Amino acid sequence: MMIKNLRATEDGFEGEMYFTLFDRDIMVFFEEGANEEYANRCVTYLNSLSDEVVNQLCLASIRYCNDFLYGIGEDEKVFEKPSDVLRLVYPSSLIVPEPLNGNEPVINMELNCEWEIEHGMQLIIRNDSVLYVGGYNGEDPWGDFSTKKSWNYA
Repeated sequence: MMIKNLRATEDGFEGEMYFTLFDRDIMVFFEEGANEEYANRCVTYLNSLSDEVVNQLCLASIRYCNDFLYGIGEDEKVFEKPSDVLRLVYPSSLIVPEPLNGNEPVINMELNCEWEIEHGMQLIIRNDSVLYVGGYNGEDPWGDFSTKKSWNYA
């Protein structure tokens, strides 16, 4: 599960990866200080998320979806099982930050979602914990998420 079509850009590197959960290729962007070895570690981590972590992600996505819909006066969505929300989510890119914590992999993703077309969605996963799910705000994947903000549905 390596990065394909790796190429240099003005800001670093980018390429493509296969994302097994969604059965599709997505873009990978390396932030300054990240290298291919570390990016591949993050790709491997993303493609090996446990069922428990995926379930946490789905439940947080449902909270985000329904809070957003409530806020704009639309009916909440009901899902037969948590993973059904994934049908409304379209991963766009994995953003690989500069490594910290001894090259610990981190997931920082930008996604599109049917309920919030303008701002989309961001998710951050570290240490098998879903730390941030909400509108794409450019949250720092190495940030402190111990106190949840109202816009963080994790």
